[in-house]
This record gives sequence, structure tokens and C-alpha cells, in this order.
Amino acid sequence: KESLKAIEDERAQWQKDLAPEQYQLRISQKPVNIAEAFAYRQEAIFPQNLIARQMKKIEEKEYPYEFIKLERDQTGIVAKRTKKLPISHFPVKKKMEDKTGSIVVWERPVENPDFGTYYASIDPVSEGKTTTSDSLCSIFVYKNPVEITRETADGQETFIEKDKLVASWCGRFDDINKTHERLELIIEWYKAWTIVENNISLFIQHMIVYQEYGWKNTGTLFKSHLISYALEYIREVIDEEVDDNGEVIKQTFGIDRIPDPMLLTEMSQYYPGLNVDRLVAFSALVAFAKVQQSNRGYLKRRERDKSSNNLDNSKNLYKLSMNPFKNIGRNKRMSGNKKFKKSPFKNIK
Repeated sequence: KESLKAIEDERAQWQKDLAPEQYQLRISQKPVNIAEAFAYRQEAIFPQNLIARQMKKIEEKEYPYEFIKLERDQTGIVAKRTKKLPISHFPVKKKMEDKTGSIVVWERPVENPDFGTYYASIDPVSEGKTTTSDSLCSIFVYKNPVEITRETADGQETFIEKDKLVASWCGRFDDINKTHERLELIIEWYKAWTIVENNISLFIQHMIVYQEYGWKNTGTLFKSHLISYALEYIREVIDEEVDDNGEVIKQTFGIDRIPDPMLLTEMSQYYPGLNVDRLVAFSALVAFAKVQQSNRGYLKRRERDKSSNNLDNSKNLYKLSMNPFKNIGRNKRMSGNKKFKKSPFKNIK
């Protein structure tokens, strides 16, 4: 224990004195475990402090989920809970026999969603059964923010139901047609507008569309462009608390919208050249959603509130005075027993 404490103190000084890349190199040269000895020695691309904090929230069960199996019958798509677990190793073992995993659902689709309510992104695979590759098929489903105008007993309230990841699946079947069928069921269940990497065109052909559809992961497109969308998404300040003097005392970052621990694992370990199927699908999804929100805005819905509950009590709803994509609010911490108050959003684009 004393030795580890001495190492921690030494590293704290290194962190002050050394550049990030030199700091990572020094740790790999004086490791305390095998992982540190073989870790990527350059500066981490994704913010490790935010990832660690979000992983802790997930471990503390702040994001309820279901493991789901989708089937089709004469009535349509049926969702059933399953005891089968999702793949939780990264990288996945190449000789792992069953790589099918299960669909993880944090929120089921709303009934009869309007077009543009859900977006999805797929990083496909080119074959079925393999013991020579750790590549998996990956899909994420994202729910667009929705501006809601609600008629209440006190008058009209306008707020934004924030954006979120609602489902994911990462895996593959020995029969590639079954992999495609699972992707199709997920897309149809959410009625999600979907973007697909078309370097591997088999899934696009399965959906009976032309090969020019989709995006082509060539050159440095992912490393130089799509990664930046993912970074912006997780670093975005989506909420703030301020004190009586207006000083910021707490910030909530966009990474709070990511409930998938395996996606966070890929982020924490990523370096250029590493096979990261989930991260590819997620980065393309964020870029796709950002472009569509810039061009089309987000959905609007009017509804009548039949309850007397105060809207401010819902952690999912954010007051607004305009229509930002960022959904950034400010909470003011008051003295005594008074509750936090929200003020108008800032950084409106």
C-alpha cells in the first residue's frame, strides 16, 4: 500500500511537469499492472475524466435498460425480454463461439413516431461465422429532441424533451442473413432514418437499395472528421448550476446522454488504427443527426397536460425561450430550502 501511494504521488508530480504524451509514456515504462504496460502511449483522444465519471453513473444503475429480442408475427414486430446478455468484452475474442449478443434498450419506441423522431447508424460486417476477426456489426438508435408545447391549468408551457440514445446492438450471427434481419427489425421497430457505412454493401443490398446510398469510410474520414462530431457531442455543456452570484458551480456534459458502457470502453481505449465498431457507428450517427438537425430542425408536438405536476420536476424536460439544438439550461442554487430555478438557455445557434 505504501509503495502504491508513493507511485501515485510520483505520478501526480509527473502530470504537473510533463506533456500528456510524455506522461503516458512514463506510466507505460513504470506500470503497476499489465494493462498500463501495453496501453497506447500517446495522449488519449477522448476525455478520460468524463468517461470514468459516466462509467461510474452506469455502474450505479442510473440508466435503466432491458435486454430485448425482436420477432415478427402476423401483427408486426414483437419485443420480448431475454436473459441473453450483450457482448461485454472489448476487443471481443476472435474464437468466441456465440457472438450474437442481445439488443440493449434504454427506451422503447413511442407509438406511431413521426418521421425524423429516430435516427440510426450501422457499422456492418462482410461475413457470417469467423474465428479470425474481432469485427462486429454495430447499430445505435438515437431519439431526436422534441419541442413540446403543453396546455396546462396555468397557461401554455414550452419545453424540450432532450435527445438520447435509446437502443444498441453489437454482434454478429454465423448466418449473415440473420445479422441483416436483426438490423432490419431494429430499424423497423423504431422507424428510424438510418445511415449505413457502405464500404461493405451487403446490408444495403439486403434492404434493396442502390450501392451509392450510405457513407464510405475511406482515407481519414473517420479519424479526421467523424471523431470530431463524437468529441463535440460528449464535451457539450447541456446544463449548468450557478450560485447566487451567477458563478457556475456545476456543469453537466453531453456524455451524460450515453448509457452504453461498451461504447465508453471503446472511447477510453481508442487510438488510430484500433478496430472500434461501436465508435464508428456512434460517430457517424452523431454527425448524421447534427446535419439533419441543422437542415430540418427538430420535431414539435402539442399536448394537453391533464395532471397538476410541475414540469420542472421532470429531469427529462428543459425549459426554453428559443429553439437551440444544444438544450443548455442554467440552474441557480438558492439559499435556505428553496428549489433550483432554471433560466433561459445560452449558446443558442
